[in-house]
Amino acid sequence: MLRTGRYRKIVLPLLALTMFSACLGRFDAKPALTTPCGLDWQQQAGLAAEALPDSSGSHGLQVLVFNIHDRLLPGSLFSDDAHTEEEVACIGDLASKFDLVLFQEAFVRPAQLAQYTGHSWRDHPLFTEGGGGDWWPLRAMCQICMSPGLLMLAREQPESVYAEPYEAFAGWNTDLNKADNFFSKGFQLVKFPTFWVLNSHMDAGRGPDSIEARALQFRQITGAIKRVVSSNAPLLVGMDANLRPDQEERDAEILREFLMANALTLVHQNGPDLLAVRGIPTDRPQALPLKGILSDHNALSVILYPLSASDPH
Repeated sequence: MLRTGRYRKIVLPLLALTMFSACLGRFDAKPALTTPCGLDWQQQAGLAAEALPDSSGSHGLQVLVFNIHDRLLPGSLFSDDAHTEEEVACIGDLASKFDLVLFQEAFVRPAQLAQYTGHSWRDHPLFTEGGGGDWWPLRAMCQICMSPGLLMLAREQPESVYAEPYEAFAGWNTDLNKADNFFSKGFQLVKFPTFWVLNSHMDAGRGPDSIEARALQFRQITGAIKRVVSSNAPLLVGMDANLRPDQEERDAEILREFLMANALTLVHQNGPDLLAVRGIPTDRPQALPLKGILSDHNALSVILYPLSASDPH
C-alpha cells in the first residue's frame, strides 16, 4: 500500500506534466521576436489606410482593444491553431500604430510582443494566488496559467497600476462551459495622469455557471472601481466580456447593471468585445475585421480626447 501511494505521488504528477506540456507545447524563451511580419494582413482584412492611425501626429489618443488568441505554443498537440512568430510580429506591427493598447489572451509571448512594439510602458500581470490557474498541480507546471493573459501597452507612463484575479470562475470544458478555471482571469486597472483604463477578459461558456460567474466578475470590477477610482474620474473600459446582450436577456441585464453602476456609456461592441467610457470624448469607434486573419476576434479601435493635465477638472 505504501509503495502504491509513493507511486501515485511521484508518477502521476510526472504523467500529468508530460500530458500538459504536450497539450500546451514548450515555452518560447527567446527574449525578442526575430521573425518579421511578411503577411499583408491589412489587404486581407480590406482595411483602408484611413482605418488605421497615421504618423501625422494628429490630435487624440489612438486606442486598440484586441483579443489576440495567443494561448497555444508551437509544438503542442493543437499547434495548428497556434500563432506563428510571424503572425505575432504582424500583431505587433498593428499595435505599434496605437498610443494605448489593451490585449487579451496574450498568454504565450507577452514580453516579446511588448518589446517588439516599442511602447515605453508595458504591463502583464501574473497572479501568484487567486484565480483558477493557481491550484496545484497547475501552479507547478504552467506559468501561463498564472496569467490573466492581459497586456497593456502605452506611450505614456501611468501613475499607478492595480490588478486582481477573479474570485468567481466556472467551467470544465463541458458542452456549455469552458475550462476557465485553468487560467487566472482577472482585470487591470491603470491610472494615467488624467484618466483611468480597465482591461479585462471574462469567463467564456454559455452554461448557467459561466453566466453567473461573469455576473460576479463584473460586480468584482465595480467594487474595485468604487474603491480605487474617484467617482468623477474619466475612465476607459476595454475588454472581451464574452457577453451576447443582443441574443440573451441575462447577458443584457449584466451589461446594463455594470454600465449603470459605473456611469459608463457603451461606445462600441463587436461580438464579445466592447468599449465603454466615462467622461472622455471619443471619435471613430470601429471594428477592425481581423477575425480569421490574426485572431479569432475582430479588434476594436477608438480615438480618445482626454483632458490634458493643465485643463480644469
